[in-house]
Amino acid sequence: MSRAVRTSSWVACVLLVCGALRAAGPPAPSPLAKTVAALVARYRAETGAAVGLHAVRLRDGAVLCEVKSSRALVPASNQKILTSAVVRKRLGEGFCFRTRLAMQGKNLVVLGDGDPTTGDPRIAAGDGQTIYAAMDRWAEALKAAGVTRIEGDLVIRAGIFQRPFVHPDWPRSQLQRWYAAPVAGVNFNDNCIDVGFVVEPQQVRPVITPISQFIAVDSRVKRGKRHLWACRFSGTGAGITLTGTVTRTTPDPLPVAVTNPPAIFGCVLADRLTRAGIGIAGSIRTSSQSGGPGGSSEKLQPIVTETTPLFGALGRANKQSLNMMAECLLLRSAVEPGRPATWKTAARTAERVLVADYGLDPSQFAVSDGSGLGKKNRASPAALTRLLGALAGWEQFVRSLSVGGMDGSLRGRFTDPAARGRILGKTGSLAGASALSGYILDREGRPAVAFSILTNGSTRGRTFTAKGLEEQLCRLLIGAADAAAGGPGGTGDPNGKGAKPD
Repeated sequence: MSRAVRTSSWVACVLLVCGALRAAGPPAPSPLAKTVAALVARYRAETGAAVGLHAVRLRDGAVLCEVKSSRALVPASNQKILTSAVVRKRLGEGFCFRTRLAMQGKNLVVLGDGDPTTGDPRIAAGDGQTIYAAMDRWAEALKAAGVTRIEGDLVIRAGIFQRPFVHPDWPRSQLQRWYAAPVAGVNFNDNCIDVGFVVEPQQVRPVITPISQFIAVDSRVKRGKRHLWACRFSGTGAGITLTGTVTRTTPDPLPVAVTNPPAIFGCVLADRLTRAGIGIAGSIRTSSQSGGPGGSSEKLQPIVTETTPLFGALGRANKQSLNMMAECLLLRSAVEPGRPATWKTAARTAERVLVADYGLDPSQFAVSDGSGLGKKNRASPAALTRLLGALAGWEQFVRSLSVGGMDGSLRGRFTDPAARGRILGKTGSLAGASALSGYILDREGRPAVAFSILTNGSTRGRTFTAKGLEEQLCRLLIGAADAAAGGPGGTGDPNGKGAKPD
């Protein structure tokens, strides 16, 4: 046979195969993809909600299933995944907050670094300490330096973040709720006061945490037939007026977001210094400066630096979904030498990082804040799984996520033996939005699948909810991960004990 004939025959075969492939169309969806699509279609038929989903096998990047995966939706607290990615690039895995105390002439100056963990009750309890432990260490450092009285003022410099303390997009009616707590260059007790009441025969006594003799409390609360009281802060933020009625002694205090975090921080520090025997001759002042007081030629005399690793804030932001922690992380990641962070610069910095360093499609996300409380945030499921894939090797991030059925915001979900400990996730919930993104662990406790499920619109149908949909989908993904590893007879811990909660 001549070369021309052989070539002609080869070309004919190639054309025949290509024609057959075109006729066959795209590969048939897998059984998993069909089941997932049917579940999502059923939920959408019941609710009319928008649902996006993306699941990727981490070892080879294979897409296991997807539904509208490139559509940008309101991610709620899944926005914290974007914030975590930005923090890793901008601050680095070894970053530590550094709050400094120094004498400047007669004044004691606190230079805030945006640390959101000072006085955090959960972190303090985990360390076997009180919420005042850091401030008590500072008092001892002052005495060790020979400072037994501050002849000038206590100056709290919190200008590393510019005001306002709350994001302009957050709902005004919810700003006293703990999840909408403000953020500042210095923070204490998650920027909340915890208010409780003890009902005695002749009076109703308020119980306020944190304790400070410098916080003026005016309680007008009386015993009545309704348990309905209100809290109002003074213009400086260091005065509290309580009004209304209570029916009984409250077993648990209610957290109320403060209005001026540096003012509360200063009042609590002044109280701890006084308790330690260090008097303050002057006043408590807050400053929007991040450097030395303007116009002063006096130099700072360092006393102590409080160093706080990144993981404390990252863990509280992701595992318990504490918004103020995430916001401090986002703002701190946008600080430049000589330039304090603002909400606007933080958002723009984050968007640049997510495109340049992680390759996100700008049409698939938008950054308004760091926590997801604002409804101008956007993220697609595909963008979230891309970030999860990139972050899977960052142990601090992986450990910061909730463990299904075991801790954090997933403690009460996935409690059955087949799912418990098999899911690391970031939950998200707003009015009209539900989200769950994270990892499916293999039987040895290693991330095997990155997934993201976002629902916008109605989060409750006739027969099941958005959370129920998330849980059914995750159980299907657990099955897929096990099948890929060799099925039920595969190696590893069937109870997922390789996933160790904090």
